[in-house]
Amino acid sequence: MSRHLMEDLRTLLPHSKKDSKIEKGVELSIVNEIAESKNCNKCILFENRRKSDLYMWFANIGSGPTIKFQAESSKYDLPN
Repeated sequence: MSRHLMEDLRTLLPHSKKDSKIEKGVELSIVNEIAESKNCNKCILFENRRKSDLYMWFANIGSGPTIKFQAESSKYDLPN
């Protein structure tokens, strides 16, 4: 689910920049440094836990705020 969601968001956001995975246990402050090095002022970070829970962090780099959401997959299909 997370891979498809990430690709869909990248399609919707024309100026998005992709970066590689971050190792577990690394402080989240490194995300600010990566975003600043790429001249980004907004950031979306995806965090997988236990291979079933997906969390999305939205951040305004530098001055904040930051918000965290849990994404859930819907088992119902939308009508065509």
